[in-house]
Amino acid sequence: MGITYKKNEIISDVIKWFEESIDFLNYGNPRQELRTAIANTEEVKKLVLDMIREMDLDIEDFRIEEKEENRIEVFTKHTINGYSTELTLSEESSGTKKLFGLLPFIARSLVVGTTLVIDELDAKIHPVLLRYVIMLFNNMDINKNGAQLIFTSHDLSTMNNDIFRRDEIWFVAKGKEQNSKLYSLVEFKNKKGESVRMDAKYDKQYLEGKYGADPYLKTIIDWSDVNA
Repeated sequence: MGITYKKNEIISDVIKWFEESIDFLNYGNPRQELRTAIANTEEVKKLVLDMIREMDLDIEDFRIEEKEENRIEVFTKHTINGYSTELTLSEESSGTKKLFGLLPFIARSLVVGTTLVIDELDAKIHPVLLRYVIMLFNNMDINKNGAQLIFTSHDLSTMNNDIFRRDEIWFVAKGKEQNSKLYSLVEFKNKKGESVRMDAKYDKQYLEGKYGADPYLKTIIDWSDVNA
């Protein structure tokens, strides 16, 4: 249907957004994805370096070298006591490798203004770095083009009102037939029909089962439908 209506200006804009303005990061091929994310854009590379320096990884610079058979090699530059040397990405720690598979996409999204979707973002980085990445998207001096980050996570360290509004936190309820429903924190009500307070300790209440047990969840979920 989308192809049929491509000449329609509104439909064309919608198709273009899905084609160009939303990115999915799945870590399928980190080196190939790194090439795509960098795309010889100096602004993206500069932001990646800024993030690396902020994280105190002792990496001054990096470069990408094209190899045979459409392969690339990533080299990182370190300086210790005035002596500079390069390491290949394969010689770096596993944590640094993960960051190089992630940060270019974060930087590109912020520079271009795309919607970036990442599954289990917390599995790739330390909780402190997770908070740092999230706050980059909240910083309008950096996020000048309205980039958006959508990610799944099991980490509770960022589940608080300093980082997220209630409508920005969503839960997935899985039924017995492996079907799932998605609900926002702002939809939960207590026995009095009151919404979760904006200054509530979301992580603490989550661990207490208040967002996944009677009466809180049953007020918005018809379990007969979920388990059908």
